[in-house]
Amino acid sequence: MLKSKRFEPIRAIASNAAGSLQQAMTEAEAHLADMERQLAELTRYRSEYLTSPVSSPGSVDTVRLLNFRSFLSRLSEAIRLQGEAVSRARAEYERRRQQWSAKRVEAEVLGKAVERFRQDERRVQDRRDQNESDDASMRRLSMRGAGSR
Repeated sequence: MLKSKRFEPIRAIASNAAGSLQQAMTEAEAHLADMERQLAELTRYRSEYLTSPVSSPGSVDTVRLLNFRSFLSRLSEAIRLQGEAVSRARAEYERRRQQWSAKRVEAEVLGKAVERFRQDERRVQDRRDQNESDDASMRRLSMRGAGSR
């Protein structure tokens, strides 16, 4: 069996794996974007809440002020947790990106190797064809030469 034929399934497997890893990386990237969007929304909401009339000094009763501080504390905790979720999503995306990159390189290397094998096989076949053609020409010439004597 030709070397290119033996390596083609390996190249195809690596290529398919690279495609699957690219899909996983794309999904991780979308998840990261969603996590970052949620973090931005929480941060924006806290900024808006801090500038609301309840947060300004004046005639605010104690209960409203305690509720305001409690909510602000919970909101800050949610932002902290969301920041951690963003960090995890970013790490997962980076891990997936590295896996995809490595598999893509492997698939490209295998593809180039298969192509080199095919080129070598074509050269060998071309030489074989040329030798056969030369042999046939020599036989015809030797038959003509033998027939004219």
